[in-house]
Amino acid sequence: MLIFNIIRVCTEANALIFLFYIIMRTTLFLLLCALTVSLLVTPAYAQTPEWKEYDGLPKGMTAEEELRRGEIGMHFVPTAPPEGPVKGFAEFNRLQGVLIRYPLGIPLSLVAAMSEHATVYTIVSGSWQQNQAINAYNGAGVNLDNCEFIIAPSNSIWTRDYGPWFIADGNGEVAVLDFPYNRPRPDDDAIPQAMANYFGIERYGMNVVHTGGNYMSDGMGSSASTDLVWEENGYNQDFVLDQMEAFAGVNNYHVTLDAQGAYIKHIDTWAKFLDVDKIMIAEVPSSHPRYWAYEQVVDYFENEISAYGTPYQVYRVYVPNGQPYTNALILNERVYVPIMNSSWDAAAIAAYEEALPGYEVLGFTGSWQSTDALHCRVKDISDLGMLHIEHIPLHGHHEYRTDFQIDATITPYSGEDLYADSLFVIYKANEGAFDTIPMFHSGSNTYSGLIPVSPGDTLITYYLSAADASGRKETWPLIGAPGARSFTIENLPQAYTVVFEVIDEAGNEITDAIITIDEISHPAGEYVFEFDESGSHLYTITRQCYQSAQGQILINEDKIIEEVLYNNTGDANADGIVNVLDVVALSNYFIGDEPDPFCFMNADINADGIINVIDIVGVIQIFSNR
Repeated sequence: MLIFNIIRVCTEANALIFLFYIIMRTTLFLLLCALTVSLLVTPAYAQTPEWKEYDGLPKGMTAEEELRRGEIGMHFVPTAPPEGPVKGFAEFNRLQGVLIRYPLGIPLSLVAAMSEHATVYTIVSGSWQQNQAINAYNGAGVNLDNCEFIIAPSNSIWTRDYGPWFIADGNGEVAVLDFPYNRPRPDDDAIPQAMANYFGIERYGMNVVHTGGNYMSDGMGSSASTDLVWEENGYNQDFVLDQMEAFAGVNNYHVTLDAQGAYIKHIDTWAKFLDVDKIMIAEVPSSHPRYWAYEQVVDYFENEISAYGTPYQVYRVYVPNGQPYTNALILNERVYVPIMNSSWDAAAIAAYEEALPGYEVLGFTGSWQSTDALHCRVKDISDLGMLHIEHIPLHGHHEYRTDFQIDATITPYSGEDLYADSLFVIYKANEGAFDTIPMFHSGSNTYSGLIPVSPGDTLITYYLSAADASGRKETWPLIGAPGARSFTIENLPQAYTVVFEVIDEAGNEITDAIITIDEISHPAGEYVFEFDESGSHLYTITRQCYQSAQGQILINEDKIIEEVLYNNTGDANADGIVNVLDVVALSNYFIGDEPDPFCFMNADINADGIINVIDIVGVIQIFSNR
């Protein structure tokens, strides 16, 4: 019995072992099938929404990341600051491209649109992912000739937040500016170094915890962020300001409250620099709980002075339901705006068109949120060899002068020479046509031009143009004529108008006489003249076959002068005097020759309508009696 029980137990154990074996084999088989299907399906990844985040990390930190805040900046390598003075570039300066990450956080249609006008740099984790991206791009009509791929690990899609900033040092060398990314995402934090390596340029490490979505620059020393930058750096404001000046060239840092009051505290979710003196700020209904905050930052910027020496022009875009319209990207002459298929989209597009005349404004739908949209997922890449024109425009009202000097700093970061014959001030007076004047070298990288002003000019509008040996041609503002700046002229000098009405001795109007004033002859028939000042002027009125009229005018008010020209009787050859040469001309005409010139009315002494011996005798008598 005991033996039987042992055998039974052993048999049952073997049965269990066998059953376990069968289950494991089946499970392994199913896992292998699933893996095979997964591998087969991988190339079709683009069937999923192209904006879906691949690894699921949110814009903000996960609960697990919150516990790892101490890792922020752990692998960051600070450096000494660049040699100054440092210039930080603006998003609205010339760009050579944009940086995105694959799998995408933006629609493929946006990638295709950007690739038509700039280089799209895509971060991929390896060659297999690069091929995956190329297949997706091909299917969406992306211009692959304008695509480059950066093979580097990354944690998320928010290239705006962790991507490189671009600066130029005091020697004119363009470099990458890096900072500790305010997320414990080491792969993302390493991207600026990877980009510096890719472009073969210097990297400078500024030990200020920061994020690109909370930073915007005007390219002339002014920048803006929310007070998140204080919070994340231990509220050590002096340290932050010193570092921002030394590394980014910021000498006027606008640090404001967060108007949106959201977890993210990024300024690009509710504001955007459009130009050195222009800023777009979201507008919410007065019933909105954060209405007061939005209006407070509007008041702040309206009372701040831009790098142009003028108050900021504040533009508003209405976001009644948290639409992320300010989270737009300026890419050279185009603006890409996140839209929501809402009734407010058209007004948002119009707001940008009003603020940026001449720019093409395009809307794109996506998986946008009020705290995370298009701008957050695309990082601008400055033109590393840009032809940069910096100029503080003349504005407002100016006392009349005969010319105004325009000065600009023109820097070819390509290192190539400027074309001296391609540096221009392009201007117009009042509503006239644009005219061009050359700029001359006035020292270092400074070039100047003189806009001429006439007494009747009350409005001057102008822009600048330059070209260099790298093949670049640039204008200031970047959009050129549509963005031309203007100033007005005051206290114009008194203009005195003199009108000559010329008639002959019979009272007939003469319309082709030549008037010479102060020894300057004017075209035939030009009888209206303007003088800047009162005073005395000599004039002569001449017309072939007529005796000239001479005189002097004393200009002290608007004046009309009537002048009579008389026939110069006997002056047959129209040389102004009557002598034997006129007898010769008459004689030649009488025998059938055609002397040139010949004034019939002067030669017809007896006014009988024919030239004969009587007229010849008459001319002889005229000069003989003198």
